[in-house]
Amino acid sequence: MIEEMKAVTVYGPGDIRMETVKLRPLKPDEMLIKVAYTGICATDLAIYTGECSFVKSGQIKYPCRIGHEWSGIVCECGSEVKNFKPGDRVITDNGVSCGYCEKCLEGDYGNCLNNKSVGTIDCWDGCFAEYMYMPERHTYHIDDSMSLKDAALVEPMSIALAGIKKYDITSDSRVAVIGTGAIGIGAAVLAKHLGAKQVIIVGRGKAKLESALKCGIDAAVSTHDGDVVKQVMTLTDGEGVDFTIETSGGEETIMNSVHITKKHGTIALLAFYEKMINNFDIDAFVGKEQIIKGVMGEFGLVEKAGKIMEQGLPLNGIITHEIPFAECVDFIRNYKDTASTRIKALVKFD
Repeated sequence: MIEEMKAVTVYGPGDIRMETVKLRPLKPDEMLIKVAYTGICATDLAIYTGECSFVKSGQIKYPCRIGHEWSGIVCECGSEVKNFKPGDRVITDNGVSCGYCEKCLEGDYGNCLNNKSVGTIDCWDGCFAEYMYMPERHTYHIDDSMSLKDAALVEPMSIALAGIKKYDITSDSRVAVIGTGAIGIGAAVLAKHLGAKQVIIVGRGKAKLESALKCGIDAAVSTHDGDVVKQVMTLTDGEGVDFTIETSGGEETIMNSVHITKKHGTIALLAFYEKMINNFDIDAFVGKEQIIKGVMGEFGLVEKAGKIMEQGLPLNGIITHEIPFAECVDFIRNYKDTASTRIKALVKFD
């Protein structure tokens, strides 16, 4: 019987601590899962700094045990768990429904009246910890073809999939992705996987753009090489793209999305912007009769993203840093030191 573990909690802006905490008894429908790898997300860093818009709105409250991208191995199963056993390798949704409200009883977990997000809004304790509790209904097996390390990328890939599924991508589609984080590169890889004619990724740092090209993306556009809109229009023979996926969280990049997207095109916003957006050229947007869609994760997409990744997507350029759990607090405190080269940093547990 495991009685305690090490876990990382943010107590306030700039106040992050690793502590020893007691484990509680398992509920009948839960599993206790040993964490293998955890990804460090920009949202985790924004909670740490206090700049997260959900902290400012009160939806995320301190103390908050951060972390929502992870893979692990089942250690213990509650009495009602049927489809898992100790030793099973797993991934999970990034939200947890209550299991007893009317919507949950219908299996409609996305509309649960009491949803908690893992490591963020209405916090279900996150995965910067040696062990996680998770109900069976939000847990999925990992195929033997996928490593636990790669499986830690499934959650950001599921967010990318949430954006990609907004589009009807065909062999004639041109797609632009703004942002060179794990979600941005993941979205670009998925667009290629679905057969897009041309996929362009837009970012700042040369190193990250080079990593993106290693993942099979057609072209990379750097802000350091001049006007982004002109570069994309040149690459698309003056036509622009059918679909744009904005993942960077920048105010200017939303306007760029409008300008590089064709008339009647669609723009998906996958980022959190941490501020009110001003100076939006609404007439350009209206004149092109475009659609802008906000995108969040959805229950079940983790499983779907995992199934796609099992097919062997070229994601080798995404993981740029790997650190032991014992060093993750210092890594987060000094996150600016790796900002220019970091795409996805993974925390490895013993």
